[in-house]
Amino acid sequence: MKCLVTGATGFLGTNLVHQLVDQGWSVRAFGLPGSNAAYIEHLPIEICYGDITSKHDVDNAVEGCDYVFHVAGDTSWWKKRFSLQREINVGGVKNVVDACIKFGVTRLVHTSTVDALGYNPGGITDESWGNYNYGKTGYNYADTKREGELYLRGMQESDLDYVVMYPGSMLGPFDFTLQYGRLFFDLRDGKTPGCPSGGISFGHASEVAKAHISAALHGKSGQGYICAGENISYREFFDLIAKKFGKRAPRFDIRPSLLVAYGYIMQIFSSITNKPPEIDPGMARYMSVQAYYDSAKAESDLGYKIKSVSEMIDDAYDWYVQNGYLND
Repeated sequence: MKCLVTGATGFLGTNLVHQLVDQGWSVRAFGLPGSNAAYIEHLPIEICYGDITSKHDVDNAVEGCDYVFHVAGDTSWWKKRFSLQREINVGGVKNVVDACIKFGVTRLVHTSTVDALGYNPGGITDESWGNYNYGKTGYNYADTKREGELYLRGMQESDLDYVVMYPGSMLGPFDFTLQYGRLFFDLRDGKTPGCPSGGISFGHASEVAKAHISAALHGKSGQGYICAGENISYREFFDLIAKKFGKRAPRFDIRPSLLVAYGYIMQIFSSITNKPPEIDPGMARYMSVQAYYDSAKAESDLGYKIKSVSEMIDDAYDWYVQNGYLND
């Protein structure tokens, strides 16, 4: 089976390429020119470079593939990138969908995010949750990922067979973009002033990748699958990471209003320095809520495996150390 992986040079994409190769797939890996392919270039795959916002590049990548895993996305919270983020997270989906229909792809596995579902303020969110409540919070990533998914869901099943994946936050190997690596560094070096008041749901990157493959082969057409896992407060999460270095997380819990104010300050500084902010108001609001998710459907239908956050932290830590990102 020939497949395309967009975003193949990212965190989840790299994990997915490795899992596909392990399972005997013929893989075409698509990444942005200049992106880091160091962790996949030694594999027996075809690597092609292009821009997900270019219909020409996407058509060239999709042609000849039986399955497409659309993993590419922009996770930035830098306001300067918001227009480009929409081009990638919405326009990129349109290009992929159009190409899949044009070339008769057997199935598209679209990577969305649990954030596109919203969150349940009083409990745990599953795929049936129908109240998207990040709108007007400034959380542009969630807004654009939701918009891109809604475009896909507007397709007729007779035109395109697809499955939607909703990963939670992820830990594990191949985090060379340091999505959470920076937090490891900051907690090691005592640079984290406090803990956000919210909570989060984590999936192991390798298990999320395996679930994508299972979705391609066994997922129900048109269905969505949450691939998150253990629900944990940021305080508990910070504590577990700090313990890896024999330290303690900061005792101070940052109130939502204070974190949002800090986000605005960082946004102002960013406009002066022309560098991405540490956090923006939308991300601050996101980190101040208990965004917890239920992955039971993916466990049942896709064989998705949930690992403990402690195990995920161990795996991420070991990978950072082995690849020179952390001193053991």
